[in-house]
Amino acid sequence: MNENATAKPTKKKKLLFWLTIAACILIAAAIAVGIIFGVRGSASNPTVDSGTNQGDNKPTPPDDGKDKDGDDGDDKEDDPTVDTSTQYEFIPPVETVTLIKAHEFGYDKTMDWYRLHQAMDFGAPAGTNVLAAVDGTVVSVVTDDKLDYAVIEIEHANNIKTVYKFVDPAESLKVGQKVSRGQVIGTVAVASGRENADGEHLHFEVFEAGKIVDPDDYLHISSK
Repeated sequence: MNENATAKPTKKKKLLFWLTIAACILIAAAIAVGIIFGVRGSASNPTVDSGTNQGDNKPTPPDDGKDKDGDDGDDKEDDPTVDTSTQYEFIPPVETVTLIKAHEFGYDKTMDWYRLHQAMDFGAPAGTNVLAAVDGTVVSVVTDDKLDYAVIEIEHANNIKTVYKFVDPAESLKVGQKVSRGQVIGTVAVASGRENADGEHLHFEVFEAGKIVDPDDYLHISSK
């Protein structure tokens, strides 16, 4: 009996000991959970960097669309190939426009066949002034002594070239000379050559980057 009486208090002490340990563990766990949720709560509300200097709290000025150098923000460089001159608009190469043949497929009276006529022909008496259609530089003046007419070629901005056939060039016209729109570069020659059956006229061609195109793309005559 004395041994049993002595053992009972020992078991109670052990139970109390483990209950104390369990209580400590629960308290420690509660503290840990509180710390974790506290940290997460701080992370969910971070400090927002407004991009301003926190030292002087100066507000960021509004964007007025201008660069630092004070311009309007459009830094596009001027394209050197684009001619902004008001003189770049074409005019007819003769003062009185009488279109006898357009840039089209049709019958060639002189050669007696059908072909694509890659030019515009302006009927005009021999001696009628021939005008530069737009500002440019004379690059070629070729005279055919057998047929009594010349061919004048003028280069313009944007890789454009105009060609004037069946003309008598002005005596002062030289290769390399600058000419202005409307300047007289010669006169209509007496009918001869491949298109002589069409009578006296100016044969006018336009090239873009070496490729022949419809002159009416620039003159807008056929629709008038």
